[in-house]
Amino acid sequence: MAPDAKTPPDLVDALYFVQETSSPDDVDALLEDAEAAGVPVSDAPDATAADIAIDIWLSKPALLQMRHAQALAVRQQSFDYHGGRTGGRRSFPRIDEAARQRIEAAFDDWFDSKMRGRGSKLLDFRQGHLVWLLVRHGERVRREASHGDDGSAGTALYRPQKHDVLVYDEGTDEIAVHAGTLGEKRLYLRTLGEHLFGDEAYFPSGPRFTLSPLANEGAEALLCKDIPGIEAIRLVEYRLNWGGSHGEQEVRRATDIYAAAEARSIEQPITREPAAAVFKVKFADSARERRVTIRKPASARYERNDDGVVIEAWLRARGFLVGTAAG
Repeated sequence: MAPDAKTPPDLVDALYFVQETSSPDDVDALLEDAEAAGVPVSDAPDATAADIAIDIWLSKPALLQMRHAQALAVRQQSFDYHGGRTGGRRSFPRIDEAARQRIEAAFDDWFDSKMRGRGSKLLDFRQGHLVWLLVRHGERVRREASHGDDGSAGTALYRPQKHDVLVYDEGTDEIAVHAGTLGEKRLYLRTLGEHLFGDEAYFPSGPRFTLSPLANEGAEALLCKDIPGIEAIRLVEYRLNWGGSHGEQEVRRATDIYAAAEARSIEQPITREPAAAVFKVKFADSARERRVTIRKPASARYERNDDGVVIEAWLRARGFLVGTAAG
């Protein structure tokens, strides 16, 4: 309840993973994992979520660690998208232990060269046609002032841990990447391309989104009655990049861009393609609207990660994906 400097590090780790995987959803998933792995779990009627997590930790800590990794992965909301060379339905290659070691070694070499240490780990799991990849690695060493219980001053030296997320879609041969730096994104695409798809340039960089329908189709670009799961969409913000030596940008906001223009008798408020746009989407499963942000050339942000599937159906139908036409 109150760990201090004398608390064994292994116990601190155990308590951390138990606390992080003790939500009702986590425990439901853990029970399924434990049953599949043949791990015994107490069936005491008064067992709490934490009791169940502790039971599993004592028998097979890897189950809690994997569940924690999955929770971290699906929590991410912002991704850059890259299409594969096949450009169509493709099964994700199997990651055997030899391939995993080669990939982790390539990651380690790059992170080590950037003074972030070695010991990276690649974890993977499936959700339907999506394959989730979690890359756990170190960051540069940090130094912070520390305070002893006796009032003494010192310095704590440690290497923070970071998790990056990639999601491969077997239906479209596209991979979504959530990482902190451009170098990390390029590392993941190059390494996975080489060791899993036989081509380090399998995921070339290129535009995925176009916002030209907002200029070409106007309010009709927001039509969504033909998309199951979406009830209404409003455009609430867009950004124009004028460029020039001063990097000029223009941002317009309203509760409804097109309704505001109509109130001022403006037929089409957007006359050139925006660089970014923010939408408020009323999903059928919620009374509250959720924000969706699209930035050219290939970045999307959702409030809930699983919104991406239904939003992509709308983007494709209205011509917001490069290579598709509005319908």
